[in-house]
Amino acid sequence: MIKTPLKSTSIQNKSLDQILKIIPEGAIVDSYLFFSGHLEFSLAQYDRFVCAHTNKYAIYEFWHTLSREPKRIYEMLTSDGFKFDESMFAILQEKWVEYKDPVVRSALFFMLNQMSETGAISHGKLVNKAYNPVALADLRAYKDISNIHFILDKPPDFLDSVALSSKSEYTIIPVGDFNYNLFEDGKNEAYDTVKVDHRQLKNILSKTGRDMLLIYNFSTRTKAFYKDYKTTMVDRYGNITKKNESACEIIIANF
Repeated sequence: MIKTPLKSTSIQNKSLDQILKIIPEGAIVDSYLFFSGHLEFSLAQYDRFVCAHTNKYAIYEFWHTLSREPKRIYEMLTSDGFKFDESMFAILQEKWVEYKDPVVRSALFFMLNQMSETGAISHGKLVNKAYNPVALADLRAYKDISNIHFILDKPPDFLDSVALSSKSEYTIIPVGDFNYNLFEDGKNEAYDTVKVDHRQLKNILSKTGRDMLLIYNFSTRTKAFYKDYKTTMVDRYGNITKKNESACEIIIANF
């Protein structure tokens, strides 16, 4: 089984079992805000056909390069010359895109993801000073999965791509945290982060003719914001729960 080598930056995939009950085998799924691939890879492994969308070139480049050069990326990451001390971490978060070789950028993308508290590339505190050995092994063994396709969308706002898409049977968006303002956590939109306008997303949810699922980390604010839609709260074991205090994620559906 091919696994993603990246650490998730949004949801923790607790809702997977419930989503598999909603989306049937063989279905075509457009997934947006693609980053770590945990949800998308899982859907593909369970015989759904996934179009994984991002409007961030840096994210697309990592996966495109990993598909073609997993051995070179692995060798670079494990070479003696590819070592950085704590003082370099913040500098690399800002400067990693300036390296000319896409293999170097992809190796730095992985390294920063593994060592950052948030899993994001351009922000987050340093919490790990070594790679997760399982993630490194997954990177080394990576091979393309035939029923998942990486797509770089042209519109700078990912919601424009969501509104324009009409080919799939299902649209799924692992949104993550519910923040009205991306600056709440001191995070600017960077090469690897996307600002989500939740009001606009809700508007698309109501007007689209397609079956759409949103997945958030649970909060009572999210539940209240989408109170007019079918919501499913999921606990840390992947089971449906009616209790706010037990909920880990929440699925919002327009069907």
